[in-house]
Amino acid sequence: MMEEKSSTRKAYSVPTLLEICIVLAVMLVVKSIADYFEIIGAGSIAIWCSIITATYFIRRRNTDWFSFGLTLPKGKREWLKSVGLAILTVIVVFLLMGLILDPILSHYGLEKPADVADRFQFFLGKPLVFISYLIIVVWIGAALGEELLMRGFLLNQLAHLFGNTKWTWFLALSFHAIIFGMLHSYQGLAGIITTTFIALIFGVVYIISNKRLFPVILAHLIINTISLTAFYLTNGTVN
Repeated sequence: MMEEKSSTRKAYSVPTLLEICIVLAVMLVVKSIADYFEIIGAGSIAIWCSIITATYFIRRRNTDWFSFGLTLPKGKREWLKSVGLAILTVIVVFLLMGLILDPILSHYGLEKPADVADRFQFFLGKPLVFISYLIIVVWIGAALGEELLMRGFLLNQLAHLFGNTKWTWFLALSFHAIIFGMLHSYQGLAGIITTTFIALIFGVVYIISNKRLFPVILAHLIINTISLTAFYLTNGTVN
């Protein structure tokens, strides 16, 4: 019986690992091509190409994104809990960054590259362009897209890869956060560290919310909106 379970897990793990690698490879290749041609929203394009690829694998398993938590809250109480959890997540992230990570990173001379914010210069002083970018790239591309791919697909697939037990979820959480951080390597070591910790927080919130994506999508949306709006309103002086 034990040998049968072991062989079944091994048979499942191989295609799962392959699927993860293919989805991430699609993201990296598309991002590289889009960056080469200096396409605005290259990251969002790459994310959604990866989501399309992931959707193919998900459907092959006779499941869908709803099983990964892509559902809206039901009822007033659930809405309040989800929105409240999202707001709490936003507060925790900003406190972590402002009071802990940023001071520590600055103390050791770790700063994001000066040219990281250059890709946002094109919408400064152009409100319609800014709003369009905010909705299409930041909300749909980053908030919705990254949460679908990173928390919905990657975190769940890693958990299955490691055995899908209570303890392997902690391992999956760590690995998914490291991968998320490394995908932000263009922000330098400081950006990698920061986004890794943010991914850990989002992953924990996703798990404690019974694997529902709405709270982390909303939190991601709020955080990115605040950060980008501050950048816009200060004419690029806040990074």
